[in-house]
Amino acid sequence: MTKEFGRMISNLRKKRGLSQKDAAAELGISQSLLSHYEKGIRECGLEFLVKIAEYYEVSTDYLLGRAPAANAEENAASTESADVQIVKSNTFCLLNRRVINNSASIIYSILSDINNKKLQKNISDYLSIAHYNMFRKLYSLKENNPNDIFKLRSQNYETLCDAGLRILEARIKTAAENIDGPKLSFDILADKFPESISSLNEMIKNAETAINQNIKLQ
Repeated sequence: MTKEFGRMISNLRKKRGLSQKDAAAELGISQSLLSHYEKGIRECGLEFLVKIAEYYEVSTDYLLGRAPAANAEENAASTESADVQIVKSNTFCLLNRRVINNSASIIYSILSDINNKKLQKNISDYLSIAHYNMFRKLYSLKENNPNDIFKLRSQNYETLCDAGLRILEARIKTAAENIDGPKLSFDILADKFPESISSLNEMIKNAETAINQNIKLQ
């Protein structure tokens, strides 16, 4: 994939009259990483493949050299079946799983650099409770699933989770007050985490979009 993909995205960028610096900024990665992609030095992840396809308004198959035309409409038309919907759903889950996993990896790397046990534990506990809450909601979708793997009663676990998260937020804020954290910027993060920076950028965008949408709905 690497050489063909690099040639494709380089040509598309030049057709739009964009510099590598401008394209990289809009894609949420460093210029050096985009240069590596275009030269075929590095292979991008699945989430970036989808992102750059949307950015240039082409299909992923086109970027991979598997379709003769840039847009799906220009290729053979096909009816969207239930199987296609399943594939789309699975792709969505795969992309977001990588975004969350890669972003969490960056968070824990920063925590490791800070090396404050209280902050590490409080943030780890916070993330654990958030994941527990979501897992239990999914587990409870089927009413007759046995609850013997949980110690918290099903009637009040959500209230306890919410209370635990609020308490930990306060503890995290207190623990962080006297910490001089590492110097960070997009460029620093991109250099340190070249394979994960696009996921971090996507996570930030997704979270802020969700926050704004939920505020408007209230």
